Amino acid sequence: MLTGTILGLSRAAGETAPILFTGAAFYLPFLPKSFSDQFMALPYHLYIMSTQHHAIEKVRPIAYGTALVLIVLVFCMNFIAIVTRYKLRKVRME
Repeated sequence: MLTGTILGLSRAAGETAPILFTGAAFYLPFLPKSFSDQFMALPYHLYIMSTQHHAIEKVRPIAYGTALVLIVLVFCMNFIAIVTRYKLRKVRME
């Protein structure tokens, strides 16, 4: 169940639609102070930077950086799920 939860969170981090419906904002000049505040999501930021910006050539490195951070984040969460599953199986077999 723990592995499934981690994999679900990593999948949700990579998909834009669920994040957009839960409170994503285009731009926030401040950090959210509570869980009910709006937030800037990486997939939405990547979408805006790569399609809606007026100077796409200037922000292309930012979009690439955002994509890299998102890929690394999803990879790390999946790696944590794999390691957790391995450790739990090892404990159960003993």
